[in-house]
Amino acid sequence: MFIAHIRESDSKVQTVQEHLLSVSQLAREYGSALHISSIAELAGFLHDMGKYTSAFTDYLQSVVLKGERIRPHIDHSTAGAKYLYENFWDTQDMLQCYVVEIVGMAILSHHSGLQNFLATDGSVGDYMRRVDEKDLPYYEEVVQNFESYEGNTERVIQLMKQSKKELTHFLEKAKTLNDARNAGDAALITLSHLQKLVFSILIDADRTDTRRFEEAIIEEKYDEKKIFESAYHNLNEQLQKWAQREPSPLDQLRANMSDRCDVLAEQPSQIWTLSIPTGGGKTLASLRYALKHAMLHDKNRIIYVVPYTTILEQNAQAVRKYFDDPSDVLEHHANVIDDENWDAAEDYYGRPIHKKMQLGRDNWDHPVIFTTMVQFLDAFYARGTRKGRRMHRLTEAVIVFDEVQSVPLQHQDLFNTAINFLADYGKSSILLCTATQPTVHKMDYPIYLKENAEMVPQLEQVAEAFERVRFHDEIDPKGWDTEQLATFIEQKSTDYASLLIVLNTKSAVLQLYEALQHLKTHTLYHLSTSMCAAHRHDILSEIRERLDNQLPTICISTQLIEAGVDISFEAVVRSLAGLDSIAQAAGRCNRNAERAYGDVYLVKLNSEALDRLPEIRVGAETTLDYVRTEDDYLQSLVKPSMIERFYSFYYETAKRAIKPHPKEVNRPLIYFLNKPELYLPYRKTAMVTMYKTVERHFQAIDSPTTGIIVPYNDEAKELIAALNEELPLEHLNALMKRAQQYVVNVYDYTLQALIREDLIDVLYHDSLYVLLEGGYHENYGISIEGDGQKSSFIF
Repeated sequence: MFIAHIRESDSKVQTVQEHLLSVSQLAREYGSALHISSIAELAGFLHDMGKYTSAFTDYLQSVVLKGERIRPHIDHSTAGAKYLYENFWDTQDMLQCYVVEIVGMAILSHHSGLQNFLATDGSVGDYMRRVDEKDLPYYEEVVQNFESYEGNTERVIQLMKQSKKELTHFLEKAKTLNDARNAGDAALITLSHLQKLVFSILIDADRTDTRRFEEAIIEEKYDEKKIFESAYHNLNEQLQKWAQREPSPLDQLRANMSDRCDVLAEQPSQIWTLSIPTGGGKTLASLRYALKHAMLHDKNRIIYVVPYTTILEQNAQAVRKYFDDPSDVLEHHANVIDDENWDAAEDYYGRPIHKKMQLGRDNWDHPVIFTTMVQFLDAFYARGTRKGRRMHRLTEAVIVFDEVQSVPLQHQDLFNTAINFLADYGKSSILLCTATQPTVHKMDYPIYLKENAEMVPQLEQVAEAFERVRFHDEIDPKGWDTEQLATFIEQKSTDYASLLIVLNTKSAVLQLYEALQHLKTHTLYHLSTSMCAAHRHDILSEIRERLDNQLPTICISTQLIEAGVDISFEAVVRSLAGLDSIAQAAGRCNRNAERAYGDVYLVKLNSEALDRLPEIRVGAETTLDYVRTEDDYLQSLVKPSMIERFYSFYYETAKRAIKPHPKEVNRPLIYFLNKPELYLPYRKTAMVTMYKTVERHFQAIDSPTTGIIVPYNDEAKELIAALNEELPLEHLNALMKRAQQYVVNVYDYTLQALIREDLIDVLYHDSLYVLLEGGYHENYGISIEGDGQKSSFIF
């Protein structure tokens, strides 16, 4: 008997054959609707073939049953890939070579993250080094044991035949689409994403089967169609109640746009732009589309992708009320534990806590998910296995991108190709939502929009109807310092009961907050990502209550408040930025037309250090040089035509100012997924994807961050105490989800500063960073914090 796993709780054994059969069936299920069921099944059936040795069985028994601490020394992830290569790789049959390589790469990468087919130094790529050149101990024994099971060999042969048929259909579709779009070598990028999809399916099938065995359960499946039908009914009931009230002209416009989304939900899946103006009811209109489209077209889930956790929490709360079971809506935004290195090898048998962490990750198997842009991009491009596991859950979905203009410019090409893949091959319908729609169809790697892809007809007239603010140019070309801005705010506070000031950096926000402490006429609030989500939520709730009661209130915030936060001030002061940011800030002014017009003041603050914030800097320069120079620009500042003008100059300027690639490789990362000509002379395989290079250098934000759980309130403190105990897997999962709202993500220099000040504790087997109580301020959160980059994204 050859063992794949031993359950720690009762020493029950799962054999290798049992595991391979279970994983292959799960993989087949995950790949079936995408027409790659045999490709996925083949990967699942061979992924742990290398465990067919007495040596691996002895190793597991020593570690799990005897408690010995032995580092794993058996490479069990290469054997299945090597077996395919030796038996089926044939240069006379390139289609078969593609299947062998795509499946084989998924197998040999399933504990490390995807590897390269080509090498950056001219040597042999990872794939050929592993399957052709590597001396693999026990390999002959593995093959003999695997083939001794009746039907295994024939099954592989049959799956290979079916896989070739599936890949033929896939490539034919790719050629048809690319020819129609004159897309050149886009087929290579498509194959790269197919590689990641097969890898993702295998990882999820493997981890899911292992967790089911470890917990001795098989979870109940969701009845997505029933869930969506009920929520759609509940939403329409509410909309009908609102319709019975005397509608204002704006209410009628909102209803018309919502009805339009409902009608378009009946059409086949595609990529849509939804440019509902701020305050136009975008959240419920997009939900109406998503629910109806998911019902009619058999989608497995609805995914909302947002740039800020403030929007995530607010929108999740707004959506959750229409579901009979609130737990059908999952919020996923904070990585409580960073285990980048835990993906390599099965060392979790020697360190059981790592196994719990790995198996306990949320895999997005949920009817409705709210997540961040960082998590979306990571699912495609982050290194390791944990985040890539979620990528296949983005297929067969309705995906709503809120504030889509917030995609980091250096990753725009990667984002666009991912969107095209999900729509073309993943059976997903995509909504790109924002009041300031970027020109994604005009980029070097465009998103392929169909004709009439905009869901809002007569957009210019609709936008004009929603205009509720007047813009005022207070920009001094030399810029103001903090004291000058504070004086200006103090003067304006005599004219307005409520003021919002939006600045570009956390340090500028904190400086102004401190400079206005002497102001006694208004209650002062600070908002930034130095505060955990629960803290920001409480502050926003308190501000909203004061605004509802018309109590004097001033809020000083980073741009986290701009996009999608449902809040309304009498006046807004915005530090110079891109026109998209200015428009979003204006959306927090007179949002509900409480008065004829609100006032938005544009200022320039010279104390903001934008050197490490190139997108904000270029956006501000574009506004100054190409928008502000227009006649009567203040009257047309946020019209769709002016937004389009801004983006046309912004993207051209940004190309020159922002390096779209890491210095180490001196190439855009998309190059390594497309056609890396520089390395093609060393090609020995049909596939040329260099996914390891992409993953090694990809960061959804420029500087990596670490999540720290902060002792914001009593619940957070109790949670921290609980996480310092030994916990069963199901309890750990629940606590990790609860911990998300108490996490602050900090850059490394901030973490090191906190450590030097003895403000950090490390819990749960050295796996969790926790802030001690002295390090968290009740008004502004973690105080030792700088400005590393644009704070568009929160994990």
